[in-house]
Amino acid sequence: AREKVSDNISYYVKSASPKSCGGPYHADVARNLVDELNQCGYQATVIGGGRIEFDKAVPHAHVYGFSYGFGKANHALVADLIEKFSDIIATYNEDDGIY
Repeated sequence: AREKVSDNISYYVKSASPKSCGGPYHADVARNLVDELNQCGYQATVIGGGRIEFDKAVPHAHVYGFSYGFGKANHALVADLIEKFSDIIATYNEDDGIY
């Protein structure tokens, strides 16, 4: 998201099950977050998608895949953000293959 007042850029990661976000597509997952950021004065844009497989027991998140609607996210950046803002170990795979 880009602040309207300045050119500062912030990155956000959202993961949700289809049931909790209202649908099975990346747009369903992003909709509420983009709306919230826009209401707070940010210019929010989805720059890619993928999947996050989470193992609560470890805790570990593995980032991979892509979105048909938004393309592939920068999985290295996503894994870095997950580790930076949580106690979760994150790995990633940049393959372009199907899940």
